[in-house]
Amino acid sequence: MNFASQINFVRQSLTAFILTAPAMAFAQEATGLRPMRGLRPTSYWEQNWPWITALIVVAVIGLIVLTVWLAKRKPPARTLSPAEEARLRLGEASSLANGQDDKAFSVTVSDALRVYLERAYALRAPEQTTEEFLQHAKQSNRLPGKSLDTLAKFLELCDLAKFAQHAFGDEERQDLLNTARNFVDEAEQRNQPASKEAVAT
Repeated sequence: MNFASQINFVRQSLTAFILTAPAMAFAQEATGLRPMRGLRPTSYWEQNWPWITALIVVAVIGLIVLTVWLAKRKPPARTLSPAEEARLRLGEASSLANGQDDKAFSVTVSDALRVYLERAYALRAPEQTTEEFLQHAKQSNRLPGKSLDTLAKFLELCDLAKFAQHAFGDEERQDLLNTARNFVDEAEQRNQPASKEAVAT
């Protein structure tokens, strides 16, 4: 091989090396092993999602049940005052005033006043006879003399229908109702100043 040929061979070899070197280097980098990265840690949600989902479902159901229960729950019934209960009972007696059963009417109207006296004045009226109750009421000094007189006449007239089969006229029934209503109203008026003083103190 002459000198010119040798020069040409070296030039070709050098040209081929220059052209192929970058591709070889890239291939070596692409196929070379890289250091392994660490595994990504599992998150809290991925570990516990079944339990968390179940708790959320239970909480939502509980909230719905509570909401429905609160919506349907009736407010607690307000306790009637002695006067309110007496007026309610007297309203029931009034519905019997036009009937023929004087005993039922007299029992209803007298019980309305007896229960009022028991609640408002702690007098055990329903369990006592008229005489026993009036005696107890006088000894308690909780009712003025005028009220005691009115009460005595009222209860004695009611007893006539309950035990002696007395027949009331329309006017007598209305008088009994008015007497009972006036008795309650007057008693409440007397008690109002005492109630206001108790609140003020």
